[in-house]
Amino acid sequence: MTCSISRRSFLLGSSAMLATTGISRASAATQHLLVAAVGQAQIVPETFAGPTPVWAFNGTAPGPVVRVRAGERLAVDVENGLDQPTSVHWHGIRIDNAMDGVPGLTQAAIAPGEQFSYDFVAPDPGTYWYHSHNRSWEQNARGLHGALIVDEPEPWRGADRDLVLVLDDWRLVQDGSIADGFGQMMEWAHGGRIGNTPTVNGRLGSKIAVRPNEWVRVRHCHMLEHAAGGMMTWFEVT
Repeated sequence: MTCSISRRSFLLGSSAMLATTGISRASAATQHLLVAAVGQAQIVPETFAGPTPVWAFNGTAPGPVVRVRAGERLAVDVENGLDQPTSVHWHGIRIDNAMDGVPGLTQAAIAPGEQFSYDFVAPDPGTYWYHSHNRSWEQNARGLHGALIVDEPEPWRGADRDLVLVLDDWRLVQDGSIADGFGQMMEWAHGGRIGNTPTVNGRLGSKIAVRPNEWVRVRHCHMLEHAAGGMMTWFEVT
């Protein structure tokens, strides 16, 4: 007995099979949710000023550290709680162009109230970062960035602890809020917006405690508009 199948039935069956495969692949991935929204961060000590209004991922600026093991799949749902479109670019990592997060080139910007799912394999171990790529001169400067760590396929045993340091320079005014004036052509012509408040992991004057004879692996990614000498002196090791 022969069995005929229409082109429409074949396409519908193939779509269902692909959808099922997509679900199984996503369930095996390292899952993250990043929500971009207005928030507050205590950037300078409370004795100087109150919390700074920021744009944050999951309520923190910088955003949470995103980790995945090399060769494994990373799935990140990004929700836009801002009043303007946004996106997320995975800086320095080799991934499919469709997941690169550049509005108008690789995807449409994520509209307010909408969501976009990034799904890719992280091929190379290393220290990377993620950040907004829509109006990045403002959104990045307001706090929409964070560290992306791709661990080695096998656990690295060369250190007792793994420290991730996100270095930034914020331009704050006296009350602790972020200064306006984003996207000025003069600043673009001179390498970017210069900050006046250098921070490590979102805090001015950070202190990191280490134990005697402890081996510490230090990873750092910097969002500095201008590279400056001595940036490692912005935090104290005790």
